Amino acid sequence: MMQRKKNIGNGGLPHAAIHINDDDDGGSAKQKPSNNNVLFAPRLRAVFSPSVASAKSKILKSTTPEYCLPGVPVVFKLILLSFVGFAVLVVFTAKGRHAHWHYVGPHMPEPLLDKLKRGMEKKGGAVIREQKNNNVQNYYDDGASSSSLDATQRMLAQPSRFVDSEKKLKRQLLKLLEKQNAEHVHKPKDPNDSILGVKISNRYLGEDLLPYPESKGEEKEWEKKMDQRKAELTKIDEKQWNELIHHNNEVMEDHIEENERMDHALSFSANGSEQKNTQQRIDGGNVGGESPDKNKAMRPPKGTKQWPSPSEKAGSDTTILLKPAFGSHRPSDDAILVFAEGYDLSIYLAFIESLISTGFSGDVVLSISSEEKLKPDVKAYLQSKNSETGGVNIVAYEVNWTCFKRSGEAASGSNEGINHCKMNNAFGDANGSPISDPREPRPVATARYELYWMWSLQYDKESWLMLIDARDVWFQLHPFQELTSRGKVSGELHFFGENADVVRIGTSRFNRSWLITAYGEKNVSPYFEKPVICSGSTIGNQDAIETYLRAMVAEYDTTLCKSKGCDQGFHNYLYYSGKLGATDGSSVEGISKVIVHDQGKGIINNVAALRDKPLKELGLYNAEKQLVLNWDGTTSAVAHQYDRDKEANIMVKGKKRQFEQKWRASKK
Repeated sequence: MMQRKKNIGNGGLPHAAIHINDDDDGGSAKQKPSNNNVLFAPRLRAVFSPSVASAKSKILKSTTPEYCLPGVPVVFKLILLSFVGFAVLVVFTAKGRHAHWHYVGPHMPEPLLDKLKRGMEKKGGAVIREQKNNNVQNYYDDGASSSSLDATQRMLAQPSRFVDSEKKLKRQLLKLLEKQNAEHVHKPKDPNDSILGVKISNRYLGEDLLPYPESKGEEKEWEKKMDQRKAELTKIDEKQWNELIHHNNEVMEDHIEENERMDHALSFSANGSEQKNTQQRIDGGNVGGESPDKNKAMRPPKGTKQWPSPSEKAGSDTTILLKPAFGSHRPSDDAILVFAEGYDLSIYLAFIESLISTGFSGDVVLSISSEEKLKPDVKAYLQSKNSETGGVNIVAYEVNWTCFKRSGEAASGSNEGINHCKMNNAFGDANGSPISDPREPRPVATARYELYWMWSLQYDKESWLMLIDARDVWFQLHPFQELTSRGKVSGELHFFGENADVVRIGTSRFNRSWLITAYGEKNVSPYFEKPVICSGSTIGNQDAIETYLRAMVAEYDTTLCKSKGCDQGFHNYLYYSGKLGATDGSSVEGISKVIVHDQGKGIINNVAALRDKPLKELGLYNAEKQLVLNWDGTTSAVAHQYDRDKEANIMVKGKKRQFEQKWRASKK
């Protein structure tokens, strides 16, 4: 190891000499002091003469014992110095820490304990009392997620057989202790009558069997009874645990199922901002089904006594004021109607570009967010697809909503479908002046059927219309090719089921709950063994779809079911109850027949219920061709809920990136 000795001076002042290690140790600097034992010597650069270095060494040696705690090792000096520094820091920051925990203001955090106490005082104990009286009641003041305090209170209020048993066991053992203490005073003559030293059970056995024998003489008989009782209790425990595990699995399944219905309520950018309130006037010559002038209100056709037009809720002379933000309907074309508010560009690209690739050239009617809330590039992209450019024609509506929490307090949006909303400026009076929404606030997922109904009036009765979710749909074939190849028909309505081997109405907590909430268990229990029919995918001729939409809105008006997802309850009830004329071969006005397609056997393939296994393993996904398949191996025209399958979802994500890159390149 090579070392250099450097002597440094400055203006004649004495400095220490040190040895510098020039070896490269991989990043750390090594420095060795010279034999003069100088502490904390600085790195020196100038060179001293030997005489100056010698004088400096003498001065330091004379001062070090006086100021640097002679006889104390260097390590202890450093530790002492650290303690002193920490003490100074504590003293100087004490005031600030005191203020942090005692001052509650807009810029200072509130201690958790104070927050909990304040919450308890505010609630006044009402929550706990309510939960004890009704263990199954959900406590949500405003429909939003409960706070951690509410969750704790609900948890503490829940009955527990295991906890209660431990408490009872403790009381029984306390009585044993009292008996044993009494025996110390009055000992029995026969040792077999003694209760001292008897065996005890570590679990509660019931009120009819104590966790200990009454005496030593009864110990063997008691042990037999205890073993028998423990075996019985073990079976009960296993049953309860299995039920608990099954319930938790069902909750997780339903939680995933709820996420699968995001298009029914999730990401709807319903908001309370005011819409441009231009007064529109009615053209007396307009009738339903015609495409009216953009500056004139539309007088819709009358419905039936059973299912009136949704507009008639506000009066028989109510008009429709809602107009497209851009784009125009083409009445003789087929159309796809989509509620698609709040999404970014990639969702629209996947939906529309995959649809274009199938050769579809009809209308796509969308409900989108108001312009100030649209994500970047969405409007420019949608406006590039219109009848003038050929191919797919986009017709976009900007719908304005006013939303409320369940408590009645105004809300800024739909809160993923939990809040209830009113539609603004959609309807007008006979003169075309805007009127308020005639219906109570309801989930946006329910109100969308009124939008679909308004849009359906713009098309001829032989036109094919599809009602479909937006976020999780991937087109692989022309969606109407199979239907249009048969020539012109009318009155047909096509429903599409979920996999009946995996889920049925009675085994799905959500689907069962929606039906019971809307109609009562007695009225819907016969349908519990029926397959679930998805309300997020429906096809029909215009006359059948218009009738179906009037029926859906009427079901809400009748039941006033405001739970998020009740629309799927309406959908299944209308079919299984025979109201649509489907189960007994009869028909209703506007609907000649209803056809229900099993999962994987129709135009739309709903695959969400199959999420427990990869689609490829089930033979429903061709990785080489990147296609979702039907059960017979043919290509599904429309893959709905594809994102529940990992491989299919990765495929679509890759396509989205390609579409976006192509779109952005076209703008340059």
